[in-house]
Amino acid sequence: MKRITKAFGSNFGILSILAAIALLDSSAVLAAGAPTVKKEFPRLGGIQIGKTPFAGGYADPAYHLQLARLDLVLLGGSGHGSTLNDYAAAIKTISPQIVIGKYTNIAETSMNANDASVQHREKLDSEKGPNTTNAHDWWLRDANGNKIEIWPGTFRTNPTDYVKPDSNGDRWPEWRAKQDFQIWFNDDVWDYAYSDLASWKPKFRNQGLIGDYSGGKVTKESEIFAAYRRGHVSNWNEIRRLAPDKLIAGNHNWYLFDDADNRLDLQEYKNQLNGGVLERVMGLERTIESDKGWSTLYTYYGWSMEYFIDPKIVIFNVEGEVDDYQFFRYAFATCLMNDAFFDYSPASEYIFGTVEWFDEFDLAGQAGTNWLGLSVSDPPTRPWQKGVYRRDFENGIALVNPRGNGTVTITIEDGYRRINGQQDRAVNNGRPANRITLQDGDGIVLISETPAKPKKRPKAMVFEG
Repeated sequence: MKRITKAFGSNFGILSILAAIALLDSSAVLAAGAPTVKKEFPRLGGIQIGKTPFAGGYADPAYHLQLARLDLVLLGGSGHGSTLNDYAAAIKTISPQIVIGKYTNIAETSMNANDASVQHREKLDSEKGPNTTNAHDWWLRDANGNKIEIWPGTFRTNPTDYVKPDSNGDRWPEWRAKQDFQIWFNDDVWDYAYSDLASWKPKFRNQGLIGDYSGGKVTKESEIFAAYRRGHVSNWNEIRRLAPDKLIAGNHNWYLFDDADNRLDLQEYKNQLNGGVLERVMGLERTIESDKGWSTLYTYYGWSMEYFIDPKIVIFNVEGEVDDYQFFRYAFATCLMNDAFFDYSPASEYIFGTVEWFDEFDLAGQAGTNWLGLSVSDPPTRPWQKGVYRRDFENGIALVNPRGNGTVTITIEDGYRRINGQQDRAVNNGRPANRITLQDGDGIVLISETPAKPKKRPKAMVFEG
């Protein structure tokens, strides 16, 4: 469905939408085509697929206004039907340049009562699996024929080609792509499809391979893992056939559970994804940074940006307390060392349902969210000074002091000052910045008094593991 403008019903409140447009940018006009992915920094993203504190939920105009401040949004879990199209359109009415992706997941389905989930369950129940005993339909079942509940009310499916095709020759991945197209992706409000759990192998929360994908016919795990990946590729290919203008992104969070040193060279996934989510790469506990160190995180970050194909719509997601400004600066500066969109999730029940805002995003409300401008240096491959990494932009620089490097004091050339912020005045006090002390696991973004000129970029960037 093509839409340039959208008539909103009472759920949205047209006055609230118009007021939101005026608050954000009175000169904004609706784009006539797919938006261009933002090139300037900061790049701000948001995973918005969970519970939200807004009274009206996903239909709340105040929530739309909050999301419209971002550049890239991943919206909606499996519990939302076609009304999500209208919510996405409301956000784009406020911010026409925003890039919005729709969450999908062919590896599991829920017991929600919405029409889409009901249709999922009916299809999974009615089709034939790899055998007629324990794995007799399109659900993933264990050796005893039990469905596998991975979360409360959420059960795993079998996206592999071991199941029997339906009367149209489709298996679960193709059928889901067609259904998702009918409900969502035939509407041009969506810029990309996001495929969750598109990992190198199926994950069962550290329980091993407990699902019988092949009906007992295949015992070699590497073959089963390859079939799992082929299923995701089949889904992406069908989405691209039906909606060739849509980008495809995925969650490849192998680093949460595995030694991922060699996991990016997977033939099935090569040149397939336009971006993805690096989920909870930094945070309070059990992250790649806390478990394996900043250097490993940064190496994986660089590998991921090389792994995805253009335009590389990548969300760098971290989790922290909303007033932990040192951790925020540490995570934000780390993200700025490469080209992902930054997403700070609160350590609360609204982890994927609200937007946290920091002075560094818009100079405490004194600038737009493109104030840093373009990068004028490539992602650094080695420390700049005393173990601190640096990246330069047209209108400022970002510095990050990796955890484990200790407290350091560095010297900055003339021409930079601190942000004149409101949240952490001890750091962001607007003063000139010639000597900077960074705590262990810290970062800072400084403003340039004179716009920088782009530096010559090297032909290639090599990340050493």
